Amino acid sequence: MKSITILFTVALVLIVVLGAGCTDTDTTLPQNQSEAATTDSLSPAKNSTVSPAELVAFVERAYEYAHVHGQEAALREFNDQNGQFVDGELYIFAYDLEGNTLALPFQPELIGTNRWNITDENGIAFIQDLAAAAKSDKGFSSYLYVDPADEFTVKQKLSYVMMVDKEWFIGAGIYDPDEDSPVVRIGTDPQIRGELESFVGEAIEYARTNGKDAAIAEFNDRNGTFIRDNLYIYAFDYNGTTLALPYQPQLLGTDLSGLQDPYGVNYTRVEILLVQQGGGFIFYHYYNPAHDLTIEPKMSYVQKVDDTWWLGAGIYLSDVKQVMTVNDLAEFVEDASEYAVAAGEQAALSEFSKKDGQFSRDNVYIYAYDYNGTLLAHPYQPEAVGTNRLNWSDARGLPMIRIAESTASNGGGFIAYLYPAPEDGVIDEKALDSYEPKIGYVAPAGENCWIGSGIYFSDMVSAGSGRPEVISEMIGLVEDCAVYGREEGSVKAFAEISNQSGMFVDDEGHYIYAYDYEGTLLAHPYLPELIGSNLIEKRDQFGMETIRALAETARSGGGYVVFIWPNPDNENMDELKIGYVLPVNDTWWVGSGVYLSEITGEDSSLSSSVSG
Repeated sequence: MKSITILFTVALVLIVVLGAGCTDTDTTLPQNQSEAATTDSLSPAKNSTVSPAELVAFVERAYEYAHVHGQEAALREFNDQNGQFVDGELYIFAYDLEGNTLALPFQPELIGTNRWNITDENGIAFIQDLAAAAKSDKGFSSYLYVDPADEFTVKQKLSYVMMVDKEWFIGAGIYDPDEDSPVVRIGTDPQIRGELESFVGEAIEYARTNGKDAAIAEFNDRNGTFIRDNLYIYAFDYNGTTLALPYQPQLLGTDLSGLQDPYGVNYTRVEILLVQQGGGFIFYHYYNPAHDLTIEPKMSYVQKVDDTWWLGAGIYLSDVKQVMTVNDLAEFVEDASEYAVAAGEQAALSEFSKKDGQFSRDNVYIYAYDYNGTLLAHPYQPEAVGTNRLNWSDARGLPMIRIAESTASNGGGFIAYLYPAPEDGVIDEKALDSYEPKIGYVAPAGENCWIGSGIYFSDMVSAGSGRPEVISEMIGLVEDCAVYGREEGSVKAFAEISNQSGMFVDDEGHYIYAYDYEGTLLAHPYLPELIGSNLIEKRDQFGMETIRALAETARSGGGYVVFIWPNPDNENMDELKIGYVLPVNDTWWVGSGVYLSEITGEDSSLSSSVSG
């Protein structure tokens, strides 16, 4: 299976609970938990019997043990095959920063040897990588290593490491892991880590500038500058006494140093130890008020203000907004296609139908059809499974299923369309205002069916506007032209639009066209021979009335339309185009578009043969 690299951003609207806090001001001091949480995000990896969340907790408990008992006692315990830090496939290893082996319970003959330059079967100097991960707080590293619980068979191993102090680090690993776990993806994402570090750093600077008392008052003020939607600062002293917790003021002055999460992590105590060693990241579990106080994993960053107190900020992993690239999407669908072939059609369809399955990630999920247009699996529209949707069209009339089926039957590839965004986990195709542009990818999945998935513009990696940069630039061109037409009048606007060197043809070759609402072309820089022609009846190879759809969208106030148009940069082959139109006044409108290949970087031309 191919790995999927998925990037994440932290939206300020996240429901975030930091430190030991939750947003219910009536919540009492939380009790220690004796049983592990069972939320989906904590489920074990697909092959390992241990989840990444359990792995991290195991290492964090060893980290605390090393600080409480000292290096000598800790190494003795770590090297004891019958000790508390050997548990199934989990065991603690330890090295100094020169690569000298300090703890390796199942390879005691290596204790004291230097392994700095040792490599795995892929040539990775994994001890060096582990040391680098520990020093940079990245935490995770993946490599090949022997599994002592399975006759020392070489397997893929995912390890989590922490610096104990400036001289040595510890870690543990799981074999054949699910590296797409939220703990791994979010824990290694530089943007999320940077967001948390920056927020805590800003608070520390405020505290040092304004003094401790003023800063604590500001951090506890729910209308203050460090309450940003649900992102806020918490503060403690080195005894674990609560100094700032804006959503739980009843806990101010309370000692929280003895609390444990469901996996036995004394999280406040570990935070204090991290701060004393220079600060860092910690994973633990706490009640998420956004999800009915379900115990969920979260990641916090902590740092000291001075020798009397420290600050932290954190996020629940389930509240991090997921974004993908188009390459991620293609790999996601190809992985699902491989799964369908390996597992068989019925097993695959069952898995694709699960909202909490391995192929359903928030707004990104797999759907399946047969080649007659019958929906076979859809996690968010189970009521439609079994119906024939071959002639289904999006809100602007694009026959998306026929186009997707044709693309899949020709080996697969990217498509584009409009589709309703899920609202509270429900997709309502009748809610026309909920349709948003999506980039899709489809592929055959065995002989009898094809599968697809898609990402909304708002879930794509972009320049920050919630849509691909090329789309934002195109929309800006349309908006500027609409304003120009209103201010300068139609005669001057038509001349400027039709000028290939004019202000409405950009450096990438995007251009503006103008029509009246009856479908007559009024201005176009590259089709001067058609100006004055009525094109309202123009149909593409799938039967969509393109100009009519564009005109009706403009008449309704403007917006997106996905349609098919010849691409002059690809031998005039038909290709899906994401268009955007706006009315200028009650007699004419303007629009522009971006070819799908400009977003995907792949040839997205459509076959001239129409299936179905």
